[in-house]
Amino acid sequence: MAVNKKTPVKKKKTVSVKNKNKKSMMPGIILVISALLLGSLIIILVYQTRKITEISGSGDPANRKMEGSYPLPSELITSDLNTYFGYTDIPDFIFTKMQGASFTEDCPVAREDLRYMTVLYWGTDNAAHKGELIVNKSIAPEVSEIFYQLYKASYPIESIKLVDEYGGNDEVSMANNNTSCFNARKVKGSDTWSMHAYGLAIDINPLYNPYVGADGSVLPVMSERYANRDDRFIMKIDADDYAYNLFAEHGFTWGGSWEKVKDYQHFEKQQ
Repeated sequence: MAVNKKTPVKKKKTVSVKNKNKKSMMPGIILVISALLLGSLIIILVYQTRKITEISGSGDPANRKMEGSYPLPSELITSDLNTYFGYTDIPDFIFTKMQGASFTEDCPVAREDLRYMTVLYWGTDNAAHKGELIVNKSIAPEVSEIFYQLYKASYPIESIKLVDEYGGNDEVSMANNNTSCFNARKVKGSDTWSMHAYGLAIDINPLYNPYVGADGSVLPVMSERYANRDDRFIMKIDADDYAYNLFAEHGFTWGGSWEKVKDYQHFEKQQ
């Protein structure tokens, strides 16, 4: 009897539609992930570049970002200090801030006779900060040099902001121990313009170096504890102080040597 042999049938391999779709999607997913990573890297690089630009600034103080003070990296502040010390005509955006605050309608000095100055100073937080001043153009070179030397000596200054940050209010500025120069105001208790109104006077660390009137009154009022100059305390200005000697070398008069009143924070230069 003949026997019919069955020919083995080869089974075809079936490919899952799901797996096939996954394989076809992989290149696209990889491409999308790569694009996202590249985009993130570009954003980080742009952000870091902008931060470095804001910190280091340009040679022209008017083009530098000066929104407040903040610590600066040591590699920047030791590279070229001249980048941070300079003065220029008052930029429009600064003058707009000054109008109605430090610069009044009856101001005795013209805008053209004032200069916008940038400096570095060594803060009480043991870090370098950017500062701003408005000074008379006649003393701008000397003031810039003085603050340059104070910074190099790590002389402590708590704050250097335009008095306009306090609405032109001198007492509020002093209470915040803010070092400042120009402010169109009268001498306390008189109709005479202060030397500050001409940009020819600078107050250094006023909270610790108060104004003491002939009647014994002290400004700012919270500085009474610092009116006794026999005591020892931080940021005290006296004849042995480095700032005192620098200003004296450049021909400035110190308010702490006046007879009737004492203004220990105050340095001025007659023109």
